[in-house]
Amino acid sequence: MYKPYIATLRQRLQEHADPKTKNWWEGYVKQSAPFIGVKMPVIRSVLHAWHKDCVANHLDAAGQSELALALFYEEYAEEKLAGTLFLQEILLPTGAIECESGVDRFADLFDPGGIYDWNVCDWFCVKVLGPLIQAEGQRCARRIAEWHVAENLWQARASLVAFVKVADDSTYYPLVKESCRTLIRRQERFAKTAVGWILRDISKYDEGFVRSVIEDNIGHFSTESLRNATKYFGKDEKTAYTRMLRDV
Repeated sequence: MYKPYIATLRQRLQEHADPKTKNWWEGYVKQSAPFIGVKMPVIRSVLHAWHKDCVANHLDAAGQSELALALFYEEYAEEKLAGTLFLQEILLPTGAIECESGVDRFADLFDPGGIYDWNVCDWFCVKVLGPLIQAEGQRCARRIAEWHVAENLWQARASLVAFVKVADDSTYYPLVKESCRTLIRRQERFAKTAVGWILRDISKYDEGFVRSVIEDNIGHFSTESLRNATKYFGKDEKTAYTRMLRDV
């Protein structure tokens, strides 16, 4: 039932396709996903115009939510990014998305054909999951943090990247610590870099917490993830942790 809406959005996006932008996007994500070739500000403006012209007066809130989620299963990254912006900028402000049912539906987005690369995963985390945690607190945070045991790499990564938006709130650190312990033990690069990212942001507020996570798990860090985690540490401390990793 949503295909005509999606076809119209794709047509509008394709009207702005630029080969240089396509090449830049696909180079940026190391060819991990196909792009039409549309810059992010244009995706946003096209999305809002399409919503006003074709969606707002034709689908209720539930239908619009399903339409936004359906965009994640389309071929091009711009359509998935449009789905993210649809959730963030149109549906979340109206209260149409809530934790109880929303998180379960979001988990399904990591099924084959949905979220399968770091770019869309991270946009979704920062623009949708993070604000949802901010709005609904611990109950929602725990549901998302449970994803740290997911077999799917991107769902597991989301269990940490979603907390970047609340890196200043120590009430979430126990959840972050458990997720870090699990993801840093995975071999995939993007599991380990999720740990580096969240620890880097938390270090702006609580270096002691970051030190404890690093020291408890030092043997499982990659050089890259450790470098990210200690980005804001002093030179001598960075050197000490690098030596500690080397000597494990």
